[in-house]
Amino acid sequence: MNVPVYSLRARPLAAAVALAALLASAGGSASAATVRLAAHAAAPTGDGVALTVGLMLDDGDPDACGTAQTLAAHVGDSVNFCYTITNASPLTLGYHTLTDSVDGTIFSLLPHELAPGESFRFNRLVTVREDADTYDATWTAQDYAPGYRPVEATPAFVDVRATGTPLGLADDGVAGITLPFAFSLYGVSSTDLAVGNNGELVFGTLEAFSAAFNDTLPSTFAILGQGALVAPFWDDLGQANGDVYWEVVGTPPNRRTIIQWDRPHFLFDDGGHANVEAILGEDGSLSFQYASTVFGDPANPAWDNGGSATVGLQNADASIGNLYSFDTPIVTSPLAIDWIATTPTAFAANATATLDVSPALLPATASVTPAQIDANGTPGGAPVSVPVQIANAGDAELAWNLLEAPGGASTRAGTPTDRTATSPVARKIAANDATRDRFRSRAPTAPAVRGQSTPGCDEATPGILVHDDGTPEDGYRDGSGLFSINAYVDRFTPSAYPATLTAACVSFLSLGPTAQDFQLIIYDDGGFDGSPGNLIASVPATATGIPDTATAAFVKVDLGALGISIPSGSVYIGAQWNPLDPGDIFIAADVDGDPDAGHGYHMRGSDLGLGSWDPTIDQFADYHALLVRAVEAPDFCANPADVPWLTLSETSGNVAAHDSGTLTATLDPTGLANGSYAATLCIASNDPAHPRLVVPVRFEVGDAIFANGFDP
Repeated sequence: MNVPVYSLRARPLAAAVALAALLASAGGSASAATVRLAAHAAAPTGDGVALTVGLMLDDGDPDACGTAQTLAAHVGDSVNFCYTITNASPLTLGYHTLTDSVDGTIFSLLPHELAPGESFRFNRLVTVREDADTYDATWTAQDYAPGYRPVEATPAFVDVRATGTPLGLADDGVAGITLPFAFSLYGVSSTDLAVGNNGELVFGTLEAFSAAFNDTLPSTFAILGQGALVAPFWDDLGQANGDVYWEVVGTPPNRRTIIQWDRPHFLFDDGGHANVEAILGEDGSLSFQYASTVFGDPANPAWDNGGSATVGLQNADASIGNLYSFDTPIVTSPLAIDWIATTPTAFAANATATLDVSPALLPATASVTPAQIDANGTPGGAPVSVPVQIANAGDAELAWNLLEAPGGASTRAGTPTDRTATSPVARKIAANDATRDRFRSRAPTAPAVRGQSTPGCDEATPGILVHDDGTPEDGYRDGSGLFSINAYVDRFTPSAYPATLTAACVSFLSLGPTAQDFQLIIYDDGGFDGSPGNLIASVPATATGIPDTATAAFVKVDLGALGISIPSGSVYIGAQWNPLDPGDIFIAADVDGDPDAGHGYHMRGSDLGLGSWDPTIDQFADYHALLVRAVEAPDFCANPADVPWLTLSETSGNVAAHDSGTLTATLDPTGLANGSYAATLCIASNDPAHPRLVVPVRFEVGDAIFANGFDP
């Protein structure tokens, strides 16, 4: 039987709502690379659901499923927990929640249709802890999510454009209306409703924020602490023509409040309109009706039929989201969607897994003595032999190999050129001037200049990685006035691995203030499609003397003490600051060159949460690179080669646990003139903390009779 297996890393989270709730467990015991889901048929075993948990040490097979309920393991081991839920009920169970006594909620309301008689498997890797040995798991499966479910109904569109009250909303505008009857949503009753121009309502308030950028549901970005969201057609709608109308029809107790949007897309004023409405009934009914959902932009056909819209509901604290569609072109008119309050039927099953925990085994741990080889010889004299000890302080065998490399200057990293094409949804953001701000749109016209060089940030600095030309023609920040956090980063790829970052430099521009507190931020490239993923470091810093003209003024931030090592891939480096305090501070940008050379991303958010990372090129079409630079330590091992005067007795070997081995490095002055010679021993091993150790070699060759410095 073929068992489908799904990986978090294999698909975007926005498109895979079924996977978005994973990794909610405390401590991050499961990672995006290790969670796997599978489904297969099984015979029912009784009423409700049945749960089993199988344990095994992780063997690298993501599909493996152990059978042991008790497993001996050491602290730090990776254990594969394999949960199998079997549906023995007569209902199809569409939503699943898994908790355990150690990590709390593993996932909540994970959508997956589990038919009667079928089984569903979930794998996660758990790192063994000293203080946790018993994992009591509870799996709850239910037919419906709490809240509401969408049911397609017979279209019954009520056009109120000729009879209703036009609200005259501006772009991203909001108007409050008061219903003539109390309406209940997610257990909250209110007569207050905030109508947004972007095809959404906020329930329980007269004031709200209408976000131009739609999101999947639930979404903390969508509410920003306002109230429950009603989204018949949440998209970036314009105000050039059409309007938003509302009217109450019928008589008590059967009155209905109709809110109708007749609006074009923000980026295509001359096209077709989204003609949609929400109908709130005095009887508690809620319906979405669609007369037209086609904008007709020939350059962006994917916007039609809900291809760039969100349709659904969510409660006030965003703990529940009931989604019909997100950026999916299935909202084809005529269409009607009734929202029916759910009364879920849930079944729960328990299982216990036990770990017999022993103290951690220390992995192979390498050290080299001496840390640096310094030797002296005379021209034509005897070779100099130096013993080099490789020790292993770990509990596992150490495997090592050794290469020689000549001394030399560091190399510069090239600029990667790959970039995945952006979607129409991303391109619609590019023209939305209401939520972006750039320096040169408001600064006095003046030529851009390089400014004074900052030591350690100029192009002559060894190991510096540079995308910009040193001249800032522009600068960027979030100018919406709605977000207290914005961040801009560029991508940097080291010249060799592992690479060590020693410093980073960033330049700002100002329209008034001369100082800005900021965080120098570094992210890995583990996000979707190589975008910023996990935060590696955040270093507080202050930029002073920020120029109010297009002049480069780099601030250098020392990273040497952090020991940031990059084993592979790229990193994103840039700045995060509050664009509202003191305000009018921009990160400097170079727009004189090929677009997107820096492969940058930007993000904005608030204390309630951070937003998603979006390509900078999608918002600023002439962006070349930020004035952000990184400095890597010289890596002599990037170019190993034979060193004629250096010979090694061994170039690979194994060292048992808590043991050591010795090789001999022979430095031969034959054929060498008086002078200083340098090389590097590059020792790679299976030590996870120190996969490569470097031993500098310095060989001074000179006649002993002239060691006092006098010429003959």
